[in-house]
Amino acid sequence: MTRSLLNQRAGSWASATLGNIVVRTDIRSSLGPFRVFLDYRTTYPEVVIKALGNLYEEYNRAFTPLVAKNREWETDYQRCMLGGAPINWCVQIDMVGLPEAFLWEIVEMSEEVVREILRKGIFEIENSIAVYQLLENFFSRNGQDSFFKIRFRTVLDDLRRRFARPIALLAVTDEKYHSMKESEFGKRYREQLAKAEVFDLSGFDQLFSPSEFRQYVRENGDACEYLLYARTSDPVSKLKYPESSVAHPLLSDSRIRRLIRENALTLNVDAPEMKYPNRINDTKEYMPPMGMAFQIVAMEDLRSSAFKTYLRAQGFDTPAAAMLRCKPAKGAYGCYGHVVRVTIDGKKALARGLSLWGDYDVQPEMRTPVIVNTTDGVAYTFIDRNFFGLVDGHPKFLGGVRNLMPVESIEAREGRIHGNSSAVYAEIVC
Repeated sequence: MTRSLLNQRAGSWASATLGNIVVRTDIRSSLGPFRVFLDYRTTYPEVVIKALGNLYEEYNRAFTPLVAKNREWETDYQRCMLGGAPINWCVQIDMVGLPEAFLWEIVEMSEEVVREILRKGIFEIENSIAVYQLLENFFSRNGQDSFFKIRFRTVLDDLRRRFARPIALLAVTDEKYHSMKESEFGKRYREQLAKAEVFDLSGFDQLFSPSEFRQYVRENGDACEYLLYARTSDPVSKLKYPESSVAHPLLSDSRIRRLIRENALTLNVDAPEMKYPNRINDTKEYMPPMGMAFQIVAMEDLRSSAFKTYLRAQGFDTPAAAMLRCKPAKGAYGCYGHVVRVTIDGKKALARGLSLWGDYDVQPEMRTPVIVNTTDGVAYTFIDRNFFGLVDGHPKFLGGVRNLMPVESIEAREGRIHGNSSAVYAEIVC
């Protein structure tokens, strides 16, 4: 048995003319400036879009038991239901970058075959998209709206029509609110952010801080007329130090929390003291049922017969030879809490992670492809971040971002391909 076709192709190098890096200084964010390739664009064939769309629908189905465990009140997540089943209205699929030669190779394959190839190349799927302005403006050209902006705003407009309500971003902690203001709207700590600016830069109608939302609810007779795109991920300070505590001015109040859960467009709202098995925020519990990972609760699980069976299904005739990546099953995003280059014999860092974070999801390490820019000879390794939303009840590809990092960068050598000062971004369309 061999690893998947994608894993095989990702191990080879290719070359292409990516052009020169364009530095975008016109995007309002504390994370900028941003570096992009405007002359390099990847077009996915229809079979890839269909396969990813079907995986998106499968991801939604995998949330049925997770929502059931997370339930507090009958009115929970009523804006996240379609035909009685839970729906993630927008998702981000983080996956191995798809090389051009691979895309040509699979174009005549069936959707089912391509779907199973791509399944083994997905790192994770996230149900709370962020940095909207960045995604909308990275690839805008000559005053024209980008592919992502046009399609993402179509999703938001569809939700407004469906529920006849405006949509607000809701930061549930003060740290999250100030981080969003700076990174997603380019506002310093005490600078004001008007509704018109929020809409212009993100497509949402309002951004609420915890205190602003409390005031709004009080003035509105303890009711909420907004759909709430809840940003509930823990602040970076908590991710760096999992033992630390975070103040929850909204979610610790059961009356307010119930109101948020009633109007949320996101399946990610936990009570601060909720038992671990019932938590849903930043969950990866959908991965094992989808065949994307194996969940462990203790180190000895790595040596279990069930785990060895999983590895053989992933293409490892000799499980002991597998190099693994382990990530917290809940409560973390990005690369926080990840333990890399683990074998079935385990690693001290993983034992510590299990004690800090709880259960872990384990995947084989996935190779990322390399492309050499013929313009200047720089070699980049890359991943693809693809976005889907639901419009008229059907999956719609919103576009994607190819995240390229020089192979000689420290982060690339450590296997952390993400957004930082070394990254260069390129557009994915269909």
